[in-house]
Amino acid sequence: DEGFGGILADDMGLGKTVQALSLFLREKEAGRTVRALIVCPASLLFNWQNEAARFAPSLPCQALMGTAATRARQIAGWQDGVLVTSYDQLKRDVEAYRGIELTHVFLDEAQYIKNHSTQNAKAVKAIVSRQRFALTGTPIENRLSELWSIFDFLMPGFLYSYTRFRERFEIPIVRGGNTAALERLGRMTEPFILRRLKQEVLRELPPKTENVHRIELD
Repeated sequence: DEGFGGILADDMGLGKTVQALSLFLREKEAGRTVRALIVCPASLLFNWQNEAARFAPSLPCQALMGTAATRARQIAGWQDGVLVTSYDQLKRDVEAYRGIELTHVFLDEAQYIKNHSTQNAKAVKAIVSRQRFALTGTPIENRLSELWSIFDFLMPGFLYSYTRFRERFEIPIVRGGNTAALERLGRMTEPFILRRLKQEVLRELPPKTENVHRIELD
């Protein structure tokens, strides 16, 4: 209610999509409007639509498809429920969302905005929404700046400007091994990150097995 966002950083397979849908259903049951935008990789567009049909059939959910003109009409006619789009589409359609205030924006695979200077990051940060959330099992893959970029989407200014973040946290932690700076950053971000591991939730699951198949190209 205060407009805070957060990162759901659960391991893969623990139902991050279902948890997001549960939030929307709770809002509708409380009599509040849901106008939520899901931004995800193109390969997951219909996965969101299928999961909504399965677990939240009372929640209108549509995947954005077609030409730029078709998508613009779909966005303009969207009044409630969930709209699912891809990062690539959002870069092209960002102007179509101008003047539309959303209740929620969820980034699936939020590591797509880990580089704050990319068009992906700039497009999602231009969307106006009451609350913002990120779904990613890897909020930090290579650099501390990736965490800053996600928080800059969630709650702009919470981790300061990137210049100040770099001075106060990134350089002291990465170059100087400053444990005090690391602890301070942890205290600031921990309340907004929920991470569960598979062994904590589904103890009966066996360890992940990876099979590598090398294929010689023709």
